[in-house]
Amino acid sequence: MQAIILAAGMGKRLKELTSNATKCMVEVNGVTMIERTLSQLDALNLERIVVVVGYEGQKLMEYIGTLDIQTPVEYVNNDVYYKTNNIYSLYLAKDYLLEDDTLLLESDIIFESAVLQRLLDNPYPSLALVAKYESWMDGTVVTLDEEDNIVGFLGKKDFKFSDISNYYKTVNIYKFGKEFSNSHYVPFLEAYSKALGNNEYYEQVLKVITLLDKPEIKAERLENEAWYEVDDVQDLDIAESIFAEKGEKLERFNKRFGGYWRLSPSDRFLLSGKSILSKSEINR
Repeated sequence: MQAIILAAGMGKRLKELTSNATKCMVEVNGVTMIERTLSQLDALNLERIVVVVGYEGQKLMEYIGTLDIQTPVEYVNNDVYYKTNNIYSLYLAKDYLLEDDTLLLESDIIFESAVLQRLLDNPYPSLALVAKYESWMDGTVVTLDEEDNIVGFLGKKDFKFSDISNYYKTVNIYKFGKEFSNSHYVPFLEAYSKALGNNEYYEQVLKVITLLDKPEIKAERLENEAWYEVDDVQDLDIAESIFAEKGEKLERFNKRFGGYWRLSPSDRFLLSGKSILSKSEINR
């Protein structure tokens, strides 16, 4: 098995933090996101890790070279990162998808190692990690059936607040079996990119695939495993609270809320390290 990390984006919403460095080089509690992710992947004894670089790509490659990572790291360069989206970054790495089972990750996701373990422990070859939808979440929403098949990807026009209890958010971490990549994902990726261009998201290809009679990809539902996507400075602050050491969590939440006893019971539960995030913590 291998891993592919998409790390070509500019991260403009992090402002000065990405003025001369990539988004994944931003630190969360003193550790860059890319170092944390690479260290977690390194522990899995993978065949290789492929990183798709773009914005400040040379700087990112040089930085990764300084890290103590034993797994071979290879690079793909998206030199038109400024006018394409992540579908093109994955398109550039499609030959790797054809060669091996793959863990696919975006570089701005921070997560505990148990998140990846959910994918590895599930014997089904191709999986999308999903989490129960909460009102603060932004991005792709899916519905599932009782057998964890992805029934549909919802657009904004299809979203109904009355049906929130049935919705799941994609975590942007996937496991693609080699056979699935060869028979489904890469052929559809090539066709989609040719027809609709490269300023799209790679999840759009999955949306098309789930319309097939046998899409060959299921969902893996997270429970209390911690994860968060860092898009802007406020996200960074939240991520640092979630992933702070136990002794520092209370101090961080005191600063955010003005005292432990002002938190709701569910937020206090979060401080125990057993929950991802409560709705009240990050309604923004």
